[in-house]
Amino acid sequence: MKKLFIILSIITLFLTGCSVVSLNNKTIDEVIDSVLMKNTKLKNTNFDGYSYYIPRELYFINKNDYNASLKDQNNNYYYIYVDAVSYYHKVKKSYKEDKNAYYSRKLSNKKKFGYFEINEEKNGYFIEAMYYYTKIEAFIKKENINDAVVDICTILSSIKYNDKVLDTIIGENILSYKEEDYNIFDTKKDTSNFLDYVKEYENIDEDTTDEDNLKIEEE
Repeated sequence: MKKLFIILSIITLFLTGCSVVSLNNKTIDEVIDSVLMKNTKLKNTNFDGYSYYIPRELYFINKNDYNASLKDQNNNYYYIYVDAVSYYHKVKKSYKEDKNAYYSRKLSNKKKFGYFEINEEKNGYFIEAMYYYTKIEAFIKKENINDAVVDICTILSSIKYNDKVLDTIIGENILSYKEEDYNIFDTKKDTSNFLDYVKEYENIDEDTTDEDNLKIEEE
Protein backbone atom coordinates (compact mmCIF):
# COMPACT_ATOMS: atom_id res chain seq x y z
CA MET A 1 0.00 0.00 0.00
CA LYS A 2 2.85 2.36 0.87
CA LYS A 3 4.55 1.57 -2.44
CA LEU A 4 1.34 2.36 -4.34
CA PHE A 5 1.06 5.70 -2.55
CA ILE A 6 4.61 6.65 -3.58
CA ILE A 7 3.91 5.72 -7.21
CA LEU A 8 0.69 7.75 -7.26
CA SER A 9 2.51 10.72 -5.72
CA ILE A 10 5.15 10.62 -8.46
CA ILE A 11 2.46 10.45 -11.16
CA THR A 12 0.63 13.39 -9.57
CA LEU A 13 3.79 15.49 -9.55
CA PHE A 14 4.36 14.76 -13.22
CA LEU A 15 0.81 15.61 -14.27
CA THR A 16 0.85 18.94 -12.43
CA GLY A 17 4.08 19.95 -14.07
CA CYS A 18 6.02 20.08 -10.80
CA SER A 19 8.47 17.45 -12.00
CA VAL A 20 10.14 19.94 -14.34
CA VAL A 21 11.87 21.44 -11.31
CA SER A 22 14.35 18.56 -11.43
CA LEU A 23 15.47 19.72 -14.88
CA ASN A 24 16.92 23.05 -13.82
CA ASN A 25 20.37 21.56 -13.22
CA LYS A 26 20.63 20.10 -16.71
CA THR A 27 22.19 21.73 -19.77
CA ILE A 28 20.05 23.80 -22.16
CA ASP A 29 20.26 21.04 -24.77
CA GLU A 30 19.08 18.46 -22.23
CA VAL A 31 16.13 20.64 -21.17
CA ILE A 32 15.07 21.20 -24.78
CA ASP A 33 15.31 17.49 -25.55
CA SER A 34 13.49 16.50 -22.34
CA VAL A 35 10.74 19.13 -22.34
CA LEU A 36 10.32 21.01 -25.61
CA MET A 37 10.69 18.01 -27.91
CA LYS A 38 8.11 15.97 -26.01
CA ASN A 39 4.37 16.20 -26.55
CA THR A 40 2.50 17.33 -23.47
CA LYS A 41 -1.20 17.50 -22.66
CA LEU A 42 -0.72 20.08 -19.91
CA LYS A 43 -3.06 23.05 -20.28
CA ASN A 44 -4.30 25.74 -17.90
CA THR A 45 -4.76 28.75 -20.17
CA ASN A 46 -7.33 29.03 -22.97
CA PHE A 47 -7.83 31.76 -25.56
CA ASP A 48 -9.76 32.03 -28.83
CA GLY A 49 -8.15 29.53 -31.18
CA TYR A 50 -5.29 28.35 -29.01
CA SER A 51 -4.21 27.26 -25.54
CA TYR A 52 -1.06 26.62 -23.54
CA TYR A 53 0.30 25.82 -20.10
CA ILE A 54 1.77 28.46 -17.78
CA PRO A 55 4.05 27.14 -14.97
CA ARG A 56 3.10 28.05 -11.41
CA GLU A 57 5.94 30.54 -10.92
CA LEU A 58 4.79 32.76 -13.81
CA TYR A 59 1.83 35.12 -13.85
CA PHE A 60 0.20 37.40 -16.42
CA ILE A 61 0.58 41.16 -16.16
CA ASN A 62 -1.08 41.93 -19.51
CA LYS A 63 -2.94 40.15 -22.30
CA ASN A 64 -4.06 41.62 -25.61
CA ASP A 65 -5.21 39.46 -28.54
CA TYR A 66 -2.26 37.19 -29.41
CA ASN A 67 0.20 39.05 -27.18
CA ALA A 68 0.88 38.45 -23.50
CA SER A 69 3.41 39.68 -20.96
CA LEU A 70 4.32 37.72 -17.87
CA LYS A 71 6.60 38.03 -14.88
CA ASP A 72 8.25 35.38 -12.70
CA GLN A 73 9.06 35.25 -9.00
CA ASN A 74 12.58 36.57 -9.70
CA ASN A 75 11.24 39.71 -11.42
CA ASN A 76 12.21 38.55 -14.90
CA TYR A 77 9.86 39.56 -17.72
CA TYR A 78 8.55 37.37 -20.54
CA TYR A 79 6.75 38.31 -23.74
CA ILE A 80 4.67 35.75 -25.66
CA TYR A 81 3.34 36.17 -29.16
CA VAL A 82 1.21 33.49 -30.81
CA ASP A 83 1.38 33.88 -34.59
CA ALA A 84 -1.93 32.23 -35.42
CA VAL A 85 -1.93 33.79 -38.88
CA SER A 86 1.36 32.12 -39.87
CA TYR A 87 0.09 28.88 -38.38
CA TYR A 88 -3.14 29.18 -40.39
CA HIS A 89 -1.19 29.67 -43.63
CA LYS A 90 1.49 27.12 -42.63
CA VAL A 91 4.30 29.60 -43.28
CA LYS A 92 7.80 28.14 -43.09
CA LYS A 93 11.20 29.75 -42.78
CA SER A 94 14.59 28.30 -41.93
CA TYR A 95 16.89 29.45 -39.13
CA LYS A 96 20.66 29.66 -39.34
CA GLU A 97 22.47 28.94 -36.10
CA ASP A 98 24.62 31.82 -34.83
CA LYS A 99 28.11 30.79 -33.67
CA ASN A 100 28.56 34.17 -31.97
CA ALA A 101 25.52 33.77 -29.73
CA TYR A 102 25.75 32.55 -26.14
CA TYR A 103 23.47 29.71 -27.27
CA SER A 104 21.92 28.99 -30.65
CA ARG A 105 20.01 25.95 -31.85
CA LYS A 106 17.73 25.14 -34.75
CA LEU A 107 14.64 23.20 -33.66
CA SER A 108 12.88 20.56 -35.71
CA ASN A 109 10.41 17.93 -34.57
CA LYS A 110 8.23 16.39 -37.28
CA LYS A 111 5.98 19.24 -38.53
CA LYS A 112 7.08 21.62 -35.78
CA PHE A 113 10.10 23.87 -36.24
CA GLY A 114 11.78 26.88 -34.73
CA TYR A 115 14.87 28.05 -32.87
CA PHE A 116 16.26 28.79 -29.43
CA GLU A 117 18.78 31.59 -29.11
CA ILE A 118 20.37 33.37 -26.15
CA ASN A 119 22.53 36.47 -26.39
CA GLU A 120 24.47 38.12 -23.60
CA GLU A 121 23.57 41.72 -22.81
CA LYS A 122 25.16 44.23 -20.45
CA ASN A 123 22.87 43.45 -17.51
CA GLY A 124 21.62 39.98 -18.32
CA TYR A 125 20.73 37.53 -21.08
CA PHE A 126 18.18 37.98 -23.84
CA ILE A 127 16.33 34.79 -24.77
CA GLU A 128 14.42 34.37 -28.04
CA ALA A 129 12.65 31.06 -28.50
CA MET A 130 10.28 30.30 -31.36
CA TYR A 131 8.51 26.98 -31.77
CA TYR A 132 5.27 25.91 -33.42
CA TYR A 133 4.38 29.46 -34.49
CA THR A 134 4.77 30.90 -31.00
CA LYS A 135 7.63 33.12 -29.87
CA ILE A 136 8.76 33.89 -26.35
CA GLU A 137 11.23 36.64 -25.50
CA ALA A 138 12.71 37.10 -22.05
CA PHE A 139 15.40 39.18 -20.39
CA ILE A 140 16.94 37.03 -17.67
CA LYS A 141 19.51 37.38 -14.94
CA LYS A 142 22.41 34.95 -15.34
CA GLU A 143 21.52 32.96 -12.24
CA ASN A 144 17.98 32.41 -13.54
CA ILE A 145 18.80 31.19 -17.06
CA ASN A 146 18.15 27.48 -16.42
CA ASP A 147 14.86 28.12 -14.63
CA ALA A 148 13.75 30.38 -17.48
CA VAL A 149 14.71 27.83 -20.13
CA VAL A 150 12.64 25.18 -18.34
CA ASP A 151 9.61 27.50 -18.13
CA ILE A 152 9.90 28.63 -21.75
CA CYS A 153 10.23 25.07 -23.02
CA THR A 154 7.26 24.02 -20.90
CA ILE A 155 5.05 26.72 -22.42
CA LEU A 156 6.14 26.11 -26.01
CA SER A 157 5.72 22.35 -25.72
CA SER A 158 2.11 22.83 -24.64
CA ILE A 159 0.90 25.05 -27.50
CA LYS A 160 -2.32 23.74 -29.05
CA TYR A 161 -4.35 25.29 -31.88
CA ASN A 162 -8.07 24.95 -32.55
CA ASP A 163 -8.34 24.87 -36.34
CA LYS A 164 -12.13 25.28 -36.38
CA VAL A 165 -12.02 28.42 -34.26
CA LEU A 166 -9.11 29.91 -36.20
CA ASP A 167 -10.88 29.23 -39.46
CA THR A 168 -13.77 31.33 -38.20
CA ILE A 169 -11.57 34.11 -36.81
CA ILE A 170 -8.97 34.32 -39.57
CA GLY A 171 -10.57 32.58 -42.53
CA GLU A 172 -13.57 34.92 -42.70
CA ASN A 173 -11.42 38.00 -42.13
CA ILE A 174 -8.48 37.10 -44.34
CA LEU A 175 -7.93 40.67 -45.59
CA SER A 176 -7.65 41.98 -42.05
CA TYR A 177 -4.89 39.48 -41.30
CA LYS A 178 -2.94 39.93 -44.52
CA GLU A 179 0.02 41.71 -42.95
CA GLU A 180 1.77 41.14 -39.64
CA ASP A 181 4.12 43.67 -38.04
CA TYR A 182 5.70 41.19 -35.65
CA ASN A 183 8.06 38.71 -37.31
CA ILE A 184 8.61 35.61 -35.19
CA PHE A 185 10.91 33.94 -37.70
CA ASP A 186 13.84 36.37 -37.31
CA THR A 187 15.82 37.01 -34.16
CA LYS A 188 16.35 40.55 -32.88
CA LYS A 189 19.71 39.85 -31.20
CA ASP A 190 19.20 42.67 -28.69
CA THR A 191 16.67 43.86 -26.13
CA SER A 192 15.98 47.37 -27.44
CA ASN A 193 12.31 46.88 -28.36
CA PHE A 194 11.76 44.31 -25.64
CA LEU A 195 12.92 46.65 -22.86
CA ASP A 196 10.62 49.40 -24.17
CA TYR A 197 7.77 46.93 -23.93
CA VAL A 198 8.75 46.00 -20.36
CA LYS A 199 8.84 49.66 -19.30
CA GLU A 200 5.34 50.09 -20.70
CA TYR A 201 3.90 47.28 -18.59
CA GLU A 202 6.15 47.00 -15.54
CA ASN A 203 3.80 49.17 -13.47
CA ILE A 204 0.67 47.27 -14.45
CA ASP A 205 -0.75 45.31 -11.57
CA GLU A 206 -2.03 41.85 -12.42
CA ASP A 207 -5.44 42.80 -10.99
CA THR A 208 -5.94 45.26 -13.89
CA THR A 209 -5.76 42.53 -16.52
CA ASP A 210 -8.88 42.12 -18.67
CA GLU A 211 -10.57 39.12 -17.06
CA ASP A 212 -12.82 38.60 -20.09
CA ASN A 213 -9.83 37.87 -22.32
CA LEU A 214 -7.67 36.12 -19.72
CA LYS A 215 -8.98 32.78 -18.54
CA ILE A 216 -6.60 30.74 -16.42
CA GLU A 217 -7.79 27.41 -15.16
CA GLU A 218 -6.83 26.13 -11.76
CA GLU A 219 -4.24 23.33 -11.91
